[in-house]
Amino acid sequence: MIYLKIAFYTLGCKANQFETQALEQLFAQRGHEIVPFTSFADAYIVNTCTVTALGDKKSRNAARRARAKNPDCVLAVCGCYSQIKPDEARETCGADIVCGTGEKSRLTELVENAFNEKTFVSTVREGFDRGPFDFMPAGSLIGRTRALLKVQDGCQNFCSYCLIPFARGLCRSMRMEDVISEAKRLDREGYREIVITGIEISSYGVDLEGSPSTADMIEAVCQNAPNAGIRLGSLEPRTITEDFCRRLSRFENLCPHFHLSLQSGCDKTLRDMNRKYTTNRFSLSCSLLREFFPNCAITTDLIVGFPGETEEDFEETLAFVKSCAFAQTHIFPYSSRPGTRAASMPNQLTHAEKARRAAAAAEVCDVSRAEYLRSMVGKRVNVLFEQKKKGMTSGHCPEYCLVEAEGGVPGKVMAVTIESTDGKTLRGRVD
Repeated sequence: MIYLKIAFYTLGCKANQFETQALEQLFAQRGHEIVPFTSFADAYIVNTCTVTALGDKKSRNAARRARAKNPDCVLAVCGCYSQIKPDEARETCGADIVCGTGEKSRLTELVENAFNEKTFVSTVREGFDRGPFDFMPAGSLIGRTRALLKVQDGCQNFCSYCLIPFARGLCRSMRMEDVISEAKRLDREGYREIVITGIEISSYGVDLEGSPSTADMIEAVCQNAPNAGIRLGSLEPRTITEDFCRRLSRFENLCPHFHLSLQSGCDKTLRDMNRKYTTNRFSLSCSLLREFFPNCAITTDLIVGFPGETEEDFEETLAFVKSCAFAQTHIFPYSSRPGTRAASMPNQLTHAEKARRAAAAAEVCDVSRAEYLRSMVGKRVNVLFEQKKKGMTSGHCPEYCLVEAEGGVPGKVMAVTIESTDGKTLRGRVD
């Protein structure tokens, strides 16, 4: 067997990051060498994103850079962009392998065969069928610091602006016995933190016998990985109920950081987006979390400049965002995606207006972020240190705030007393 040098480039969400880490393990287990994307490699794998038009562009550019680095390489383009635009991935990117969002675990076999046989391969499924949940190993080749555990794939919410159901297919969940087995293994292998991720983890279990809930799954991970901090991926706001909070608040290893997708603080815009909650329901979620997890960090996503969003709608969103006091907000100017309902809606805003609103929202959200960080000053928190630079070591506390301190050791969890903040980062001393 010929052993290859394999390089990866990953765009997009934590689910993509998980899949790349899993593929690195699968290739390494077969004796192949994982090298940086900037290096010469026998095969390059570009794991793509199509959430925005910029994601498409970055995916194409990465594929072209790989081909320029080694014109004779095996180039595999996989993920959401290649699922939605397989012909473009083949013709524009020059891919030898076009793999959609199902069966990524087959890439080891596909790359080896393509290297030996020099034939074009496509595994893109049509429609919404992606086959069963594609089980791939959690963990990482580098250290035992943080592991991503993907428990779910696909989405069936069909928000009017989003291509993800078309790219990822409908919801598929990891079997509960596999969730438990993976949690136990990661805990046994000494990972300091496990991040539960998926495309829409609030839909976990809808396709499984007995319909176990998201809370059931999180509870199982917390119970079976007691030595690791358990961090949650993005949650749909309606997931947060009193029962959810009461059950999970008893686990000390559950990180008090909750990312709730808001997208808009205006009920009219939420209806146009086909979101399934109101601002009142979102406020209830925040209140419940703060009741059961005092001083928890609540973070969110916000889309500004959605078609038909008036200036009054936007001001309503800003007022609502202020009231939520988010620890951090990711702001996105609306990106039109052909094939979605929103792309054909009237009253599309200009790029300049969307940029203006994004900047205005950022000002409001930066104030909330700074206020939350100031609330952390004086507290003693455990920090999972990750990297050292110029004498300072940085890492994240359970609330997912970035902390810098002298004397921190990368890969270790250490107690830190927070002494100050610059509005973006916390600084403290190792106790």
